[in-house]
Amino acid sequence: MAVTIDLSGKSAIVTGSGRGIGRETALLLAQAGARLTIADLDEANAQNVAAEIRATGGKAIAVKTDVTRAEDAQAMARAALDVHGRVDILVNNAARWTTKLFKDLTPQDYDADIRVTLYGALNCSRAVLDAMTEQKYGRIVNLISDAGRIGEPYLTVYSAAKGGVAAFTKALAKEVGRFNITVNGIAPGITNTPGAQGFIEGAGGAEKLAKAYPLRRLAEPIDIANVILFLASDMSAYMTGQIFSVSGGYSTVG
Repeated sequence: MAVTIDLSGKSAIVTGSGRGIGRETALLLAQAGARLTIADLDEANAQNVAAEIRATGGKAIAVKTDVTRAEDAQAMARAALDVHGRVDILVNNAARWTTKLFKDLTPQDYDADIRVTLYGALNCSRAVLDAMTEQKYGRIVNLISDAGRIGEPYLTVYSAAKGGVAAFTKALAKEVGRFNITVNGIAPGITNTPGAQGFIEGAGGAEKLAKAYPLRRLAEPIDIANVILFLASDMSAYMTGQIFSVSGGYSTVG
């Protein structure tokens, strides 16, 4: 008998899901049967992804969300509850990075990167926590990035912010486990997304970068989405506070 991941009856929010890893994750969770809330600052992209899901028979709404604003995160959670009746899964995918040497960064760069990448995860997690606690069920999956585990040059502040998300993942998992809420993180390596193209090209192109990876290729968004699906499902019910590198062997962190 085939083993499948079935998210029927579950409601999922994916932030930054208008494109890239977030979009692929939203489509995959919907394919597994979840009802989706597509949260993105770019409302047009969010509406397009929601329409893609509905076109294949799934259920999805789009909510314009600035994750740096706590009130936007709360409105996002309320929309999911109003339409879908519950919030079972939150994927904190939204992030921002400035690719420069640290000495060339400004305080404005620091602020922008940290507010989206770290505060965004804090705001959105807080927004769904009351509902998850009340229903005594939840799956929170945070996108960490290998930058947050081993550090990356030219991504110093982003590395710091993702390091904060990593610590937050571990700490929150210990607080909410008694409510049957798991909190885990995924640390992708460089992934072939629209947002990463500038970094990839500036580093010499995908073919050059792939030589640093034992699997000799960069990740595609589906590589990351597949692991998110597992962590969002009950197949990972006894795993919490963990961070998993999904990086083709680039990093092997214990």
